[in-house]
Amino acid sequence: MPLYKFHCGETYEKKGTTREKERKEKMKKAVAFVMAMATTLSLLAGCGSQGGSTESGSASGEKVTITIYQSKIEANEGYKKAIETYQTLHPEVTINLEAVTGNDFSASLKAKMQSDPPTIFSVGGFQDLKDYSDILEDLSDQPILEHALPGTTDMFTMEDGRVLAIPLYMEGYGFVVNRQMFEDAGVDFDSMMTYEGMKAGFDTLKAKIDSGEMKEKYPILEAVMEYPTKELWIAGDHDVNVALTHDFSSAKEAYDADTLPGTGFADYKTMVDFQASYTTNADNTANLNSVDYTTSLEGGLAIERVAAIKQGNWVAPAVETTDPEVLAKLDMLPYSISGYSDGKYFVGVSGYWAICNKASDEQKKAAKEFINWLYTDPEGQKIVVENCKFIPPYDNFGDLKATDPLAQRIMDANSAGSTMDGWVYSGAPNTWGQQAAGVMVQKYLAGEATWEEVTQSSIEQWASMRTSQK
Repeated sequence: MPLYKFHCGETYEKKGTTREKERKEKMKKAVAFVMAMATTLSLLAGCGSQGGSTESGSASGEKVTITIYQSKIEANEGYKKAIETYQTLHPEVTINLEAVTGNDFSASLKAKMQSDPPTIFSVGGFQDLKDYSDILEDLSDQPILEHALPGTTDMFTMEDGRVLAIPLYMEGYGFVVNRQMFEDAGVDFDSMMTYEGMKAGFDTLKAKIDSGEMKEKYPILEAVMEYPTKELWIAGDHDVNVALTHDFSSAKEAYDADTLPGTGFADYKTMVDFQASYTTNADNTANLNSVDYTTSLEGGLAIERVAAIKQGNWVAPAVETTDPEVLAKLDMLPYSISGYSDGKYFVGVSGYWAICNKASDEQKKAAKEFINWLYTDPEGQKIVVENCKFIPPYDNFGDLKATDPLAQRIMDANSAGSTMDGWVYSGAPNTWGQQAAGVMVQKYLAGEATWEEVTQSSIEQWASMRTSQK
């Protein structure tokens, strides 16, 4: 069965209200404002208060400023479009946007909470729930949640039914490839949907690169793949997920586990070795630990220096910015392991929006209204799909289709049931995926550790980190 099932549906709320409703609402807001001014002369300090304070609140068109702090750097231009559009419709609201890349986000968010807390911020897994549960606003009554796809709110739903974060997007990852390049090399794309087929196709393209046959059409093409293991979330979180899915059926099951059986580490090694073997550094894999995300994407796949990277649909905006013609050539292959995950894409909800409950009432109200607008208003929905290039985890987007081949491939895989849970790693002990598994992979590639040591160290660190974090 598919991980999630998509449905066509109506938007939750029609745009606009009657004049009578507007009059009553304005009256209520005005009364509330007068009472508030009569009882207090100061604003309480809290999330969103620094650089995001209100002058008098959003009632009766008065100004309110909120801050969004998020980790999806690839979607920054889409967010800017959404904010610009919303502020045109709601000139009383000012929205400040700050973005930090994934590797640095966790630490930077903690620092941000101490110095200048945002109103809206990105959260991802159980550790975030543990770290911030006391400052997360209860969002259970938000209209958009009526349209949330089954299972998409589970991670941030408490035992008492409170929902503390709103799903932002679904994502899927596998091998993002230049389909046209493989076809020009004589490879049938559909033949690469299994591990053995993918390996055969990669071997064919590698042989033609090495012989110079691809040079005329692709003059700077130098390797089949790039593997940026400097990025611990790639070498760790994403790649180790294939191992974790052997032992755990969900992130929650992983989160509840004090120990890691480690039965899938042979498959983890298969994926690490596979990627490294098709790079220009295949004979000196230690060099891969200096390759970063930007080099592999904007300086690799997007300029046709390489034909493939292990990534997800989120790379589409960056490729489009670099070269829209290259984006049109892209497709995605499954994260295939023979006898285990052949033909399967890793799919799930990887990002949520939380609202800080210490923000002023007016800031919290403005934040909720913006989020609901983004996912229920036709104009907001269009930005979500076309500009942010998100796969919406909601059933009210009607006939809106993905505007890039990567998102469409994940949506098709989802409908066909060709998916596995791509975010089991979010239930691992905090930082384990990167600082335990990812660091050990770096040592393995540098010749400083055997795979047996990678496996043993990862298992031991799971237990010790889980104990220390309880």
